[in-house]
Amino acid sequence: MSGPTDENRPLQSTRAPVLTALAAQAVAFIIGFGLAMVARRSGLPGVDLPLILAGQGIIAAVLGLKWGLPRWWVPLQLVLPGAAGAALMLGLPSWVFLAIFAVLALVFWNASDQRVPLYLSNRKTWAALAQLMPADDSRFIDIGCGIGGTLTSLAKAKPNAAITGIESAPLPFALAWMRVKISGLKNIELIYGDFWKLDLKAYDVVYAFLSPAPMPALHEKARAEMKSGSRLISNSFTVPENPPNETHTLDDRRGTQLLVWRI
Repeated sequence: MSGPTDENRPLQSTRAPVLTALAAQAVAFIIGFGLAMVARRSGLPGVDLPLILAGQGIIAAVLGLKWGLPRWWVPLQLVLPGAAGAALMLGLPSWVFLAIFAVLALVFWNASDQRVPLYLSNRKTWAALAQLMPADDSRFIDIGCGIGGTLTSLAKAKPNAAITGIESAPLPFALAWMRVKISGLKNIELIYGDFWKLDLKAYDVVYAFLSPAPMPALHEKARAEMKSGSRLISNSFTVPENPPNETHTLDDRRGTQLLVWRI
């Protein structure tokens, strides 16, 4: 099994996004509370704490974008100061913060280094994927399979197909494992690990619902490893300068697009 090279890994920032987010919050805290103290000493009307915390969130969100954080961090940056302030005012025990952080870390394990948050495919996407399978006995893999909804849906729709999912975030993997076990479906293989270390040559269809960041590298990896006639399918995210061979727009609430590259 071939491993990833520097060329087919996604580009990484020099600082983990979590550290960038925390740095933005720290700077925003200094700015927000610093300005409030200056205003108070200058005899200006006092600023209420909720307004200070809201300002901190806005400043942190803007700084995060300037420092290279993906846009999906913006809501987190906006609500974090207010959530922390509310928790402190409610007098919650310290272990609550540790528990929340642990759960978030287990769910968004990939977000800090691979810039891949947890996205979940919907039922209309599952149905469309089943139609895009080239044959009933195709070998399909969902890279970053989350909690396994795509796997069980396709395994039911295509009982003669070999359905594989790979996931590196611990909590989603555990939920996917339980979901597969409860389903009783025998044509599903679940792998815990890094899909960059997995050779894709065995699969007829590779499906990805990742983020814009890793797509160019994934496209290169697919072209280098997948056999002729196979398909790379991306949910929503394209590859700059490499347009797909097909685009299927689904009739769902978000207008999901399945982008298909024929290898």
